[in-house]
Amino acid sequence: MSSPLLLTVTLDGVNHPLAACRWVRYAPNGCATGSMLGDEATSPETAATTFTSTRRDREREHRRGVRYRLVSPDQWHATVRACLLGECAHHTRPAA
Repeated sequence: MSSPLLLTVTLDGVNHPLAACRWVRYAPNGCATGSMLGDEATSPETAATTFTSTRRDREREHRRGVRYRLVSPDQWHATVRACLLGECAHHTRPAA
């Protein structure tokens, strides 16, 4: 019986299990608007197809500045989580 293959990825010089990482969808202002497990895509392009099904919509988002990036668990907890909870600086509104 063989053991399952453990895929790893190096992010910022540190090796991480791919399944522990996350693909993150970033709006043009840098705010994270969604995430999925790292082993669900093999590139930013394939991650985009999971978030946005039609090619035309993906091309439009790309022109607007939407980006996809693989992040480590530490990066996800440090920056992405706050965006997804609406607690980041991107969601801060100026005082009236």
